[in-house]
Amino acid sequence: MTSLVTSSTLAAPIKTVIKLSPDPITQHTVELPLNEYHALEILALKKVSSSQVPRAYEILSTNDKVMNDINHNNIRDDYERLLLSQYQRPEYVAMGILAAAHWDRLLATLNQKDRILSITALSLITNNIAINQCYYSLQQVDNTLISPILNYFNTDQQLVIKDKAEEKLLAIIATSPFTITFEPQPCQRFTLLAESMLQTTFIPQ
Repeated sequence: MTSLVTSSTLAAPIKTVIKLSPDPITQHTVELPLNEYHALEILALKKVSSSQVPRAYEILSTNDKVMNDINHNNIRDDYERLLLSQYQRPEYVAMGILAAAHWDRLLATLNQKDRILSITALSLITNNIAINQCYYSLQQVDNTLISPILNYFNTDQQLVIKDKAEEKLLAIIATSPFTITFEPQPCQRFTLLAESMLQTTFIPQ
């Protein structure tokens, strides 16, 4: 199993340059990170289904849309509806749920008062990169797949918060003894995020 964070210790105490350019991934290295069974487990855990998600007319105003969660499953209702309408495969819906949980954590760091450990910053940034790269590589195999990132960050305010949170985390990493490295199988990050959410370890088939 690939570890959640891959890091190496540098001789110099301060690193001022962070490379954010992973090697390209070829189609034959791309594998769907979840099977249908685990995907359905995630949907059941988060109570995500077309019968449970609030309808659009239940949102009272445009101002409420960004944070509205009428069914209290910690997933924004407009984003949840998007996942269910855009993706026909439960695996893709589950990936969107896992990505949103990560993005929630990312945004929360901007206003976090407690000290953020450099290993936590590294984990969030490398997860961020792996999620984006996984969607890109899967799109080379399934050209109907669209990353939900712009549906999650669907306002200028959300995008600004995202950028500031990433800058904050990168600044923490830049003064740490860690360096960002990239896994050859970025979609495995979704597997690790799923294992964490379900509190289990998947047995390779």
